[in-house]
Amino acid sequence: MSNFALSYPAINSIRKHRRLPSDVRIEQILRAALVEFSQHGFSSARMEDIAQRAELSKGGLYAHFKSKESIFEALLLKRLTPSFNNQQWALTGGESLNEAIKSFIDHLYGQLSDPDVIATLKLLLTESRRIPHLVDFWRREIIDKYLAEQQAILKAAANNGHLRHSAFLDDAALLMAPALYGAVWQMIFDETTATATVDSLRHAHTRMLHELLAP
Repeated sequence: MSNFALSYPAINSIRKHRRLPSDVRIEQILRAALVEFSQHGFSSARMEDIAQRAELSKGGLYAHFKSKESIFEALLLKRLTPSFNNQQWALTGGESLNEAIKSFIDHLYGQLSDPDVIATLKLLLTESRRIPHLVDFWRREIIDKYLAEQQAILKAAANNGHLRHSAFLDDAALLMAPALYGAVWQMIFDETTATATVDSLRHAHTRMLHELLAP
């Protein structure tokens, strides 16, 4: 991924067998696995190589994850779960539409500025046909539920006169579409080109939300 290539020197600097909190160790494993999956593909990546990169024994790795599939599932849930609180779209707690849009844009583009998120998205695109059951689980349990909640809140806010009735009420995924275009740009082009495009998209995306959501 050009300048978005993954490199985690911090992992290699951790001494073997050092006792770490479980959440820290899991994050260490996920980062190591992301590098292995990105470099070798899901099918060719090996648990022993993930363990070695994470500076764990195989037994230490299996104490947290039983298979590559469980690691990949954890990557999807950890890296590709939307962080924005949909309740902010209700506009019933004294927030303004401007504040809700700013918070949404900050969360969305903040996630997409993380190289781990871009690398996981790229894995999702390249490996989804090899592990469709994991991708379907992520879609059903995370994305579909998140979008359904978001769409219901948007419709309620529009019915209460807080938002305009627009295409976003028919498909809430449209709210994120420009940012996902920017994510694809980051996968394809060098950092300078991608950053300029994403910055431009962010401004245009913000303007689009104001124009299509303001009552």
